[in-house]
Amino acid sequence: MISFKFNATKFASAVAYFAKRKQLITKKEICKLMFFADQTHLLLYGRTITGDKYNALPQGPIPSMGLDMLNQKHSAPIEYLEIMKRFGSLNGNAFVPLCDPDRTVFSRSDLKALEATMDSYGHLSAKELEDLSHKEQAWVKAEIPSRMDFDLFFEGHPEAQEMRNIVNIAFSEAVS
Repeated sequence: MISFKFNATKFASAVAYFAKRKQLITKKEICKLMFFADQTHLLLYGRTITGDKYNALPQGPIPSMGLDMLNQKHSAPIEYLEIMKRFGSLNGNAFVPLCDPDRTVFSRSDLKALEATMDSYGHLSAKELEDLSHKEQAWVKAEIPSRMDFDLFFEGHPEAQEMRNIVNIAFSEAVS
C-alpha cells in the first residue's frame, strides 16, 4: 500500500489555515477538508500534504494521526500533541485557533491545494462534506472501519491517471 511520511507541523498548520478561513470550523469539517486537500495534492503532484493515513469510518474518511492530535489522544506521540496545542484546540467539536498557520512548512503546491480546497469546499456544512466524501471511490471501496488505499484516491479522477502510474511506479521502486 502506498504511504507517505506524516508531518505533524504541516497537519497542525493546515488545521490553523482552515480555521482562519472558516469561523467555528468543526472537527468533522477539518477531517473532510483535510481529506480533500490531501487528495487534491496527491492527484496533481503525486504526494499528500500531511502524509497522514486515512481511515474509512461510517461518517467518511478521517486522517488517523491528525484526528488523534485534534482529540489530544495519548496514542499520538507527545511531541505531536504539543505541536497541535501551539496552533489551537477543540472547544467541544469546534476548533479554536491560537495562531496563524506556519506557512513556511508548506510548499507552493501545498498552499495551492489548501486554497483550492477551501475555495471549492470551505462553504459546505459538515453533513455536505460527509455526503461528498461518501462519493469518493477510496471511501466507497474501503472496508469500514479500515485504512483507505491511496491508490483508490485516483479512482473517479481520469484526469489523474498519469500521476497514478507515476506514484505507483515510484512507490514500487522505493519498497523493492
